[in-house]
Amino acid sequence: MEPTPELSVIIKTYNEAGKIAACLRSILAETDAKATEIIVADSLSEDETVSIASGFPVKVVQLQHPADRGCGSSGQLGFQYARGKRVLLLDGDMELVPGFLAAAHAALDSDPKLAGVAGIIVDKVLTLEFQRRAQNVPAASRPGVHLYLAGGGLFRMEALNGVGYLTDRNLHACEELELGLRLSDQGWQLRRLDRPSVYHYGHATPPFRLLFVRWRTKYVFGQGELLRAKLGTRHAKRAFKGSLLYLTVVAWWALLLAALAAVGLSAAPLAWGITLLVLLIAPLPLQVWRKGSIAMGLYSVALLNFHAAGLIAGLLRPRIDPRRPIPSVVRHSGA
Repeated sequence: MEPTPELSVIIKTYNEAGKIAACLRSILAETDAKATEIIVADSLSEDETVSIASGFPVKVVQLQHPADRGCGSSGQLGFQYARGKRVLLLDGDMELVPGFLAAAHAALDSDPKLAGVAGIIVDKVLTLEFQRRAQNVPAASRPGVHLYLAGGGLFRMEALNGVGYLTDRNLHACEELELGLRLSDQGWQLRRLDRPSVYHYGHATPPFRLLFVRWRTKYVFGQGELLRAKLGTRHAKRAFKGSLLYLTVVAWWALLLAALAAVGLSAAPLAWGITLLVLLIAPLPLQVWRKGSIAMGLYSVALLNFHAAGLIAGLLRPRIDPRRPIPSVVRHSGA
């Protein structure tokens, strides 16, 4: 039998032909080939991602069915093949910052309560979407102990095995939060170090087109899928909290429909017409004021509406047992 690797690196990919080579080179430069296995978990890329990755000493595994694509399934796909004592989870559009992996190992070595460690994600592509994120950096992206680690990190295999699986194959987003909730149930902690971990060369898709891409890929379904997964559990309140803003948008839709109905049925249609117009327009100046620009305000309003619709769609999606193996094939053995 082959010896157990010290580290399994899982790289999630979908159409990352322009970035996967740099990602893999950054990992190879920071790891010991004799003690590391590198697994490219591909979600049926339609470009040359698999071909390029196969030119490196890595294992390339791929989904069998397009219907299984998703943020949760891609991480879990790689985990199905991982054998290491620790797991480093990255996206194919990331490059590992020199020195971070050694610091992450040291952090895990020094604190047996830590299930995982991440660092600061440095975004290199500043589209409107990433500018929006930079305006409101979530607490979980700052250094400290957190409930979840967005953007991947280094995890103990012992902790992951103890909670049954890495990421929920049903989730098209929010999979890191869901993992953190399971780990917290077992008494584990997660920490983000005060140092850069990866350079992130994210999508350069125009922001409004990106919204339609996220609907097509079901990314915006994630919050609803998470809420459905946690209904009836002790984590339902936390999942509901994350959905509250989008539920507010749904309530706004209900008000618009009520005002529209009143225009046709009321004895004072003009008054209700004005009310409808105010309700319809009000979110835009509010978001422009909050975000500081017309472009950012328009994008925020559109984003909220897409996510609210996705919340409903996600709530209605049936679930598969997240422990059920995901059908997959090995495209390259690593030789």
